[in-house]
Amino acid sequence: MKKLILSLLALAVIATTSTATVQAQTAAKTPHRIGVIDMAHVFQNYKKFEALRTDLQAEIVKSDAEAKKMVERLQQMQTEMKKYDAGGPQYETAEKNILDQKGKFDSFRASTQRQLARRESEMFKVIYTDVTAAVTAYAKHAEFDHILRFNRKGIDDTTNPQDAVQTMNKTFIYTTPENDITDVVLNYLNQQYEKSPGYKPVPAKAVSNSGGTPIRK
Repeated sequence: MKKLILSLLALAVIATTSTATVQAQTAAKTPHRIGVIDMAHVFQNYKKFEALRTDLQAEIVKSDAEAKKMVERLQQMQTEMKKYDAGGPQYETAEKNILDQKGKFDSFRASTQRQLARRESEMFKVIYTDVTAAVTAYAKHAEFDHILRFNRKGIDDTTNPQDAVQTMNKTFIYTTPENDITDVVLNYLNQQYEKSPGYKPVPAKAVSNSGGTPIRK
């Protein structure tokens, strides 16, 4: 009886070991599936990003207009000050007013730049969160193990030297089309955004950056 029990235990150990070995060999033979995505292309063509960037651009234009008015006011005050005798009471009063106005202008400009920079950072955070969530969802659905950034752009006669060097230094020289999930993710993001309550159609020609805080792409 004791020998029978030992034999059964030995068989159980052998069976378990064999199963684990088969599973390990199967896992070793199963390659990791790697997908790629052109994040720059997604950002540039995501309608929500364009809408947020257009709103930010409108704020930049508004702040620039306000700053221009303040500068014109300073210039007018400086012109008026020239009418007074240097060192006289009217001159000193005008000079003090100019310094006060310049202080207000500097404070406005610094405050505006901080606010615009903060809004820009928040915009990129929102868009990046949207994109990574969509990438994660699709990767799980399509059974990708990894999703890596890549650049779709190739080199042609119109490519400038700097872009050509960046393209030659990209990680992926070639990837099969089915591994490129850029369009799938982008289409999904735009469809979801168009269904959302905050959807804002963007004009075909986006507003260009005329100054103020730079808008990164």
